[in-house]
Amino acid sequence: MTSATQSVPVNVYLADLLLPFGTAGFVMAGAQLMEFVPGGGSPYQILVGRDIICRGAFSLSFDGHFTFAL
Repeated sequence: MTSATQSVPVNVYLADLLLPFGTAGFVMAGAQLMEFVPGGGSPYQILVGRDIICRGAFSLSFDGHFTFAL
């Protein structure tokens, strides 16, 4: 994987991705995913790429709430 500051080796997987949002969901079959290993004490569990975010409308608020609409 290449980031803004360096290149590091990562494990790559093919998986079916399901993001449940309310009564609707988002399914992406056969998605190529890269393993994310956060540093100790990191609040992050997943990073969502632009290829998924650009399929809908994504907004964040300063109080920690977010909205993703397809």
